[in-house]
Amino acid sequence: MSASTTCTICQSELQGDYCSSCGQRYLGRRVNTWDVIGGWLSGLLAPERSLPGTLRQLLANPRYIVENYWSGFRGYYLSPSQLVVYMLFVFGLHLALVNQKILGITVSVSGVSDSLKTFFSPQLFLFLLMIPMLALCTAAVYYRQKHSFPEHFTAAIYLFAFWATLFTLLHDMLYLFSGMELGSLPLWFFGTVFLWSARVFSPDGAAWYRVLLNAVLSILVLALLFAILFGIGYLLNPEGVIKQE
Repeated sequence: MSASTTCTICQSELQGDYCSSCGQRYLGRRVNTWDVIGGWLSGLLAPERSLPGTLRQLLANPRYIVENYWSGFRGYYLSPSQLVVYMLFVFGLHLALVNQKILGITVSVSGVSDSLKTFFSPQLFLFLLMIPMLALCTAAVYYRQKHSFPEHFTAAIYLFAFWATLFTLLHDMLYLFSGMELGSLPLWFFGTVFLWSARVFSPDGAAWYRVLLNAVLSILVLALLFAILFGIGYLLNPEGVIKQE
């Protein structure tokens, strides 16, 4: 580690793997595939302490959180996988207390036995599949920036889990306290995720319309990926149906 490296939280000079002022860990390298795998395991076994700070930064300055993780800093903010653990917890409460839709989407799959349906949620599978698809979209749209796929993947986890958790909580509170549902929820969710992705990956100082165009382009790439998947699924099982209610 370079002697001039400073902590991204408190700006103190780092002399080891941990900041002596705030305790943030520094790996001394960029994020790689093993970091993604290890982060998932740690997310299940060791919850972090800074949930409010992580959520606040993801809302106000998502690039800072994402680049902080990319650069090897750990222990102060939630890791991407730990944020997914909170998302799954919120999804579980939603399925138990509200309805079987996840973010307003119901998925029907034919050919699945009743016993398997007890342990298999098509909606949850679809949304977990969305994380690597979001990473593929940003990798395609922002390929000139030459980020590695693990970097795109961790950014996708952060933004997807953050907004899925927030929109689910907002929808459920509205439903439980007033009996109303948040209309066009999938459109609001995916639009916001891609807009925040554009905030992370667009160049510094980019005009607002360029950020918006990058978000729209990412949505078009996602639509193309879905069209390809649906086409393959129809060829394999013409009777299978995926519908939004």
